[in-house]
Amino acid sequence: MADELETRLGFKRHRESVAAFARTHFPELLGQPEPRPKARRRWERSRLDKLWQHDSSIHQWWPAQEKQTLLLTVDDHSRKLLGAVFVPTDTTWNHFEHFRRLFLAHSLPLVVYTDGLSLFGHDSMADDRDPCSEFQRAFSALGVTHLVAPSPQAKGKIERRFGTLQKRLVALLAYEKVHSYAAAQTVLDREVQRQNATVCRTTGLHPNAAWEKAFAEKRAVTRPCPPATLLNLHLALQLKRRVNADHQIDFLGQSWPIAPTKRSAITLIHHPLRQFWAVTQPPSPPLNHWPEILGKYSL
Repeated sequence: MADELETRLGFKRHRESVAAFARTHFPELLGQPEPRPKARRRWERSRLDKLWQHDSSIHQWWPAQEKQTLLLTVDDHSRKLLGAVFVPTDTTWNHFEHFRRLFLAHSLPLVVYTDGLSLFGHDSMADDRDPCSEFQRAFSALGVTHLVAPSPQAKGKIERRFGTLQKRLVALLAYEKVHSYAAAQTVLDREVQRQNATVCRTTGLHPNAAWEKAFAEKRAVTRPCPPATLLNLHLALQLKRRVNADHQIDFLGQSWPIAPTKRSAITLIHHPLRQFWAVTQPPSPPLNHWPEILGKYSL
């Protein structure tokens, strides 16, 4: 409330003064925080882009028939919120679209740290008990290591961000009378900018300053992002399809002609609701370049 009073009305008061006023005049509106376990000691990576923490939160962010999903990514060293977006569903494709924007804006990190959600893969890539998920397949091809957190506490930086956003954003979205994704994204972008400019009590710097300081001191492991055309290959859903005798494939309830090939099965590089490519085979490491394209269609 103190932040919003200053932002909207230019009325600046200390947080404790605002809190005391609220406790005195509106005690029935104050929720009591749930008891929490003792805080753990937390560490951070020594360089920018060495590790990104990433997660999603399915929550009733604004009134609607279905809950909405917030995708969020945080740089572990600077604590900078690199990207946040509201999406209707928690799908691999929506995560791919989110990371495409981050990679083009910030380059590639060394490691992406997630929970064990099935779309991310049950475990780190070093564990070959089960096939890799689409998420792990794409990140492996891009040279980005995927690590899985053993517990929510292990990725505390992003868990605390979600806790803060669930308290702040729900109130702000209600105040703004938001009922659409576009309007909600505007409020979310504004809150991300505010948090990136708020001083962290642990470091004494706001995330933007910590990011700039690390760059000035050359403490970054920034790697160039591949061209957007190569991202199209990897940040996509890859599907197997059998080639019919008339050189057509069946996909999305209809037949699609492709260039003649001797292969009995091919791979589809699919961007849902947008386009797909028919290729002879999946990209092969270590180059992971585009294979021979038998057809391309817009959806």
